[in-house]
Amino acid sequence: MAKKDAPGEEKIFTIPLRLSWKSSSRVEKTKKSVFAVKGFVKKHTHTSDVKISQKLNDVLWTSGAQKPLSRVSVKVNVQDGIANVRLPEETTLEEEKRKFLEEKNRKRQAEKTPEAEAGQNPEPAKSEPDAKDSAQQQTEEPKQDVSATESKQEVKKEEQKSEPKT
Repeated sequence: MAKKDAPGEEKIFTIPLRLSWKSSSRVEKTKKSVFAVKGFVKKHTHTSDVKISQKLNDVLWTSGAQKPLSRVSVKVNVQDGIANVRLPEETTLEEEKRKFLEEKNRKRQAEKTPEAEAGQNPEPAKSEPDAKDSAQQQTEEPKQDVSATESKQEVKKEEQKSEPKT
């Protein structure tokens, strides 16, 4: 008797489809291919219920009803007597959730800093300005825009050129 696979184990199968639709009418060829996928998975996983993913179904129907694929590779996962069939590169909803949560946790870890965890303020408090600093701030001229100073210098040069030398 054949050894049964452990539940939750994934296997990759390449399913030949040409023999299933070769002798059928043109408009029913892809429909027969879908039934062939289900029958192949039932036979090889010893289950009675097979569910095909939406993406796999779309791949089978991409060429239309009259020109189906001759073979397809699938990944099969059996859980609770139900065989879930999907494309090998297709991810399950659980895998997507797990990846999303891992990324979310990584972002949270990156946001936390050692100072914030210790309860310390990362920036030292600024003390009140000294009398010298306030005097320097009052005597300093306000900084002008660089483009404005350049234009003033150009105006002065033009005025000097236009004035005659004596």
